[in-house]
Amino acid sequence: MRHPFFIAVISTFFFSFGPIGSKKVIGHWTCEVDLFDMKENDTLVFTKINYSDKLYQWSGALAGVEFTANNHFSEYHNVLCSSETNPIRYSDEKWMLHNDLITIIGNTRSVKWRIMHVTSKKMKVVVLKTNNNE
Repeated sequence: MRHPFFIAVISTFFFSFGPIGSKKVIGHWTCEVDLFDMKENDTLVFTKINYSDKLYQWSGALAGVEFTANNHFSEYHNVLCSSETNPIRYSDEKWMLHNDLITIIGNTRSVKWRIMHVTSKKMKVVVLKTNNNE
């Protein structure tokens, strides 16, 4: 009678270390550091949040990113009091996920992040590569 219980426990253990699904990554994430200054080996901590028009104004979020289901990637920054300034810093980028590696590619730069931990509300990544093509 114990066999089904042990099989369930062992299956849960092994499948929890499988590849990260893109559904966990898709969404809008904020960060407490400005991503413009990110460098290799930096650790970035993101919190998943619903986007609003006022999110990147005044004392709102400092920075953030959005991963869409159709692989568009956008980086956001705080525009302070300006309601006319677009908070999107990079809007022409695409993202790909392979196991725990996020690759972001656009006309201006390419970035690689390794996901260290991700839940439905928090994501922690390490910057492996960042370079501007400007």
